[in-house]
Amino acid sequence: MKLITTREITNDECGWIMETIPEGTEVYTFHGCTYGAVDTVNGIAVSMIEDEYPFFEVPRNAVKEI
Repeated sequence: MKLITTREITNDECGWIMETIPEGTEVYTFHGCTYGAVDTVNGIAVSMIEDEYPFFEVPRNAVKEI
């Protein structure tokens, strides 16, 4: 599923991301194995390329389906 960020996501909020993700960035829901590394209540696993590693977690309230 294709998603878009609805606000800027910073390293201060998500210490595991290396660079700020700007509002309006397109990402994809990641369906591969996340090895329990994602908080599935508050976060969602995404990747920059559909169904390809690497994945990373972003806050659920920072993305919406497009």
